[in-house]
Amino acid sequence: MTTFAVSFATLMPAMVALPIIVARVSPENKESGLGIALGITSFLGMLLAPIFGAISDRTTLRLGMRRPFLIVGPCITVAGLVTLGLADSLAAVYVAVVTMAVGSGIAGAADGAMIPDSIPDRLRGRVLGFSTVTGVSAGLIASVVGPQFIDNQFLLATATLPLSIPLMAIGLWLYRDRVLDPKDVPQQPIFRTVLRSYRFSPKSAPDFAWVWLGRFFVTFGIAFAASFSIYFLTDQLKVSKAELPSLIAINSMLSLGGTTLGTIVGAFVTDRVRSRRNLVLVSALLLATGGLIVAFSPNVPIFLIGSGLLFFAIGLFIPTDGVLVMSVLPGGGKSDVAKYMSLVVIADQLPRSIGPMIAPAVIALGALTSLGGYPVLYLTAGVVAILGGVLVRRVRSVN
Repeated sequence: MTTFAVSFATLMPAMVALPIIVARVSPENKESGLGIALGITSFLGMLLAPIFGAISDRTTLRLGMRRPFLIVGPCITVAGLVTLGLADSLAAVYVAVVTMAVGSGIAGAADGAMIPDSIPDRLRGRVLGFSTVTGVSAGLIASVVGPQFIDNQFLLATATLPLSIPLMAIGLWLYRDRVLDPKDVPQQPIFRTVLRSYRFSPKSAPDFAWVWLGRFFVTFGIAFAASFSIYFLTDQLKVSKAELPSLIAINSMLSLGGTTLGTIVGAFVTDRVRSRRNLVLVSALLLATGGLIVAFSPNVPIFLIGSGLLFFAIGLFIPTDGVLVMSVLPGGGKSDVAKYMSLVVIADQLPRSIGPMIAPAVIALGALTSLGGYPVLYLTAGVVAILGGVLVRRVRSVN
């Protein structure tokens, strides 16, 4: 329920509101403006998650280890959504995304530890898949609701809050959190705890390092492929302003539907197959194929086919790689769970941070070729994702 609430509140701004609002307040710089906004969001999420993850691992409140962060984080996110709805300049948009990123970083640190805290390895794929499908379903609903408010900026950013806030409250009330005994907390200053939240030696846990690196490159490909679809429709396929709202809804539903289907398949297959490493590589190859179809799509229907395959691959990747990460946690996942899961957030958020910032340069260079800027971007996404899938093959301790 908490996953649905958070996703319902945040996916509509990310998928629909942010590109539209950026294009509205700065039409001449929309690519770079969106890239910076997405980069800020990802960078702060990456920066804050390990800090709050380490603090969460040492939280001894009677309320629990994770629940306090799941209360404070979403409250800050709501403030960011309201700010985004009122933004009338790029500077105001950046203030909004910074606020939202702080909230997401606080909540995400605790959220990432919930499954390894309480779910055995043999069931994690299905639980992670169910959680992902729940979030994607919320996004699917939001993608239908969002375009209906395309002319009302405030509602475009905040229309989901009247439902997501009470659902979040109910979910937090139902959640049975761990309570940490103060005697089990390492006796060290909080500043040292924060510094240790970033410390990790690849030599001590090489498989964790390879999975981290593989996720980094696959997510880099996802960041390239998933961030500029609206601009691909308008600039590459010349979709008119009148057609755009309906196509945004169709593409969002198809993308989220593809992610849902891929997640369901991945959730059940990853708990049954011998090699999760191979599934990660298959996900990367499918993502590259989807990007290839989009890159050379001559019309909207072909674009939608490629987009659907691309997001099916993303859905397949989420539970497969997620369970693989949990299988190679340093120390067998017995301690510092939130810290290491938050370090994985860096592998997820760093490419989402720098990817959208680099993408305008890739588009500009691609525009100098016969292929064009956006096709080159999607082709680059496929190559980078395949590299990530190959790197995961270096894992040795688990299949």
